[in-house]
Amino acid sequence: MFYTWLAEFGQERNRKKVPLVALNDGHEQDECGQSPVVVRTFREKLFHSLNSEDERGEATNAVKAIGLLIALSIGLAVVATEPVVRSSLGDLLVKLDITVAIIFLIEYILRLWVAPLRKGARRGIRGVCDYAITPLAILDLIAIAPTILGFITPELYLLRIIRLARIGRVGRSKRFRKSIRHFNEAITAKKEALQISAIYSGIVISASSILMFLAEGNVQEEQFGSIPRCLWWAVVTVTTVGYGDTYPVTALGKLVAALTAISGIAVIAIPIGIISAGFTESLGSETSKEDS
Repeated sequence: MFYTWLAEFGQERNRKKVPLVALNDGHEQDECGQSPVVVRTFREKLFHSLNSEDERGEATNAVKAIGLLIALSIGLAVVATEPVVRSSLGDLLVKLDITVAIIFLIEYILRLWVAPLRKGARRGIRGVCDYAITPLAILDLIAIAPTILGFITPELYLLRIIRLARIGRVGRSKRFRKSIRHFNEAITAKKEALQISAIYSGIVISASSILMFLAEGNVQEEQFGSIPRCLWWAVVTVTTVGYGDTYPVTALGKLVAALTAISGIAVIAIPIGIISAGFTESLGSETSKEDS
């Protein structure tokens, strides 16, 4: 009896050790190279953490932490360009930058290590080399190279901004992909209406520039002496920015400016309404599919 129980226990234990599917073995995987697997090794677990999402369809904690660290590093880069802050907190900024760079370097090395586990990747060093020449890997290396090599200046701090591309990995979560899909569907469904809106905007800007040139060209040659110069004023007015650096002084010019400003409201409102309607239709169609 005891030997029978021991044999069954051993069989059950062996079954638990066998994974359902191994990573990168040709079985079903999504576009990120992820598989519904029982992770066998630390390397596979690390790969899953750096390139995957959890059971709820959200980005893993590691991916979120990397995104926050990228935002922090960019914040440091922005602050470091202020001479007052740099003179008083220069040493602290340098230490923080070195710390962040070391963390990014460790992440870069870990990504190289798990690169052969990607879907379709080659094994061994060849898979590592294939990943090293991908755009994201090159951006990672460029962002951390100045600090690692000892070239620390406020201008080189700004290289961290290119790591914003890495935050896109957070967008692999199901919720983010769903929102992107709704946005794409809204733009695609309303493409013709948006084209008409763009044509309307071009007509308003062009007509306003020509009329302002005729009204103010002889009076303010520096500001409105040519149609290309008037284009700057027209764009600023139509988009309701209104910097105030250029403005008409004649009665006819002020009339043209008033009409341009009123027309600019429609230039902004029409595409917003079109895209909003597209979003509503996309969400409504998904809801109706789920109900059916």
